[in-house]
Amino acid sequence: MASSVGGGAATGKHPRVLLPFTCDALRIPDELAAEIGAGEALVFGPSAGKVKLWRVEVGWDGDGAFLGRGWPEFADACGVDAGWLLVLRHRGRGVLTVKVFDASSCLRELVAQPLATAGKV
Repeated sequence: MASSVGGGAATGKHPRVLLPFTCDALRIPDELAAEIGAGEALVFGPSAGKVKLWRVEVGWDGDGAFLGRGWPEFADACGVDAGWLLVLRHRGRGVLTVKVFDASSCLRELVAQPLATAGKV
């Protein structure tokens, strides 16, 4: 009888990674970038009290894979502080979900921050 723990089909379908939250660009494992398989991902996150899909670049450089263009705007909208961690989960078709943990390891809800300037698009 096959075990469903630690290697079942569900594990491969939705990989998750624990990463330190950064505001500029987020380094991601090369395997996750390859799993996304495109130059862009869609990240579920907050926006003015609603859920929004943020378009984020999936790029490569000499140091490996990263989430670039679009990530700083996403991070800014989340109101995350230094020392926080995130769990990034690939749901397939380039869609990513995020859970954040504060510096005391408590799960925090992502909440949209007020726009810095009125009329910002």
